[in-house]
Amino acid sequence: MSSSNLPAPGDRDYPVEEKDLTEEQNEHLTASLRGVRSSSSAPPALQELARKVLGGRLELKDVLDDPSGHRALTDGLSGMRESWRSMSPTDRQAVRAAVEEKAAEKEAGGGR
Repeated sequence: MSSSNLPAPGDRDYPVEEKDLTEEQNEHLTASLRGVRSSSSAPPALQELARKVLGGRLELKDVLDDPSGHRALTDGLSGMRESWRSMSPTDRQAVRAAVEEKAAEKEAGGGR
């Protein structure tokens, strides 16, 4: 394993283990946070928030109480809201259909 695959010093990487979530939900949340942390397209504030949660420095339940976490999430949601509003009705329906299809596949056991 090359050193570029290792977390930066102080950037430990623990799986999320929220007691109110199922094991599958915790695994999905952990994978999603790792994706955000590693994504060059994610805003730096969201990347740092993912690092804090994965590093055990911030619990998921405390994200909105943390000023930087609150800002990162609300800024991110604001951008998503604007993107959604700027989409045509046809594009919105295509997104809805894709999400519903993926959910149906997962429910049928075909997706993970």
